[in-house]
Amino acid sequence: MGLFSRKQPEIIVTGAEIDAAARAIANNDSGPADRLCDRAGADSQRVAMAILARSVDYTPQED
Repeated sequence: MGLFSRKQPEIIVTGAEIDAAARAIANNDSGPADRLCDRAGADSQRVAMAILARSVDYTPQED
């Protein structure tokens, strides 16, 4: 992408969608994450990694 390019980047998923899927993963529900990854197509691996990374914040930790 050039410095003066007017092409807008394509938004695959939003941060709120990733958060919602991460919360669902933490609650043992993979449905929302599966749907986001299916929608992402070629970028599904990047979306899956973002969801997994965010799900750590919502997973209960044992001391």
